[in-house]
Amino acid sequence: MTLQRNHIVLAAAACGAAALATPASAQTKWNEIPAPAGTEALARTYPAGYRTDVIDVPIRGNDGDLEYKIQMKAGSTVVYSWEVRNLAKPEEFYTEFHGHTEPVGGRGDLMFYEKGTGAKAHGALVAPWEGIHGWYWQNQSAAPVVVRLRLAGFYELVPGQAGQPVKE
Repeated sequence: MTLQRNHIVLAAAACGAAALATPASAQTKWNEIPAPAGTEALARTYPAGYRTDVIDVPIRGNDGDLEYKIQMKAGSTVVYSWEVRNLAKPEEFYTEFHGHTEPVGGRGDLMFYEKGTGAKAHGALVAPWEGIHGWYWQNQSAAPVVVRLRLAGFYELVPGQAGQPVKE
């Protein structure tokens, strides 16, 4: 009798362990929802690999300003992070993140993604159109500053801009 009871206890324990080891997904019934396609797509593939850049961009004090630009194709993605180090008053640093098309006949489209003040920002952009996308920075403090810009994604740097590539 004891041997039979041990077998029953072991069998019950094995069933309990099997139930615990079964993934929750095997117990869940999923309703498959089609992913958006076209310009609303959530996942994107690209014909070439992504690139990364880290660039230090100097900006003089007393309302010194600069626009740092990248070229992107419509639907391309960039992930970015920028920071101004050693800025005593972040409210003295003005920023705009924007994009614009190449002008045709003296006219083009311009879109502001963000405007504000502060010493850093992090985010991502899926380009709404082919053209220039980038940041306008204005340093309203008296001291010159350096913006460290980190980029990853599908873009090209616009040649001839201020800034030095950095190895981190």
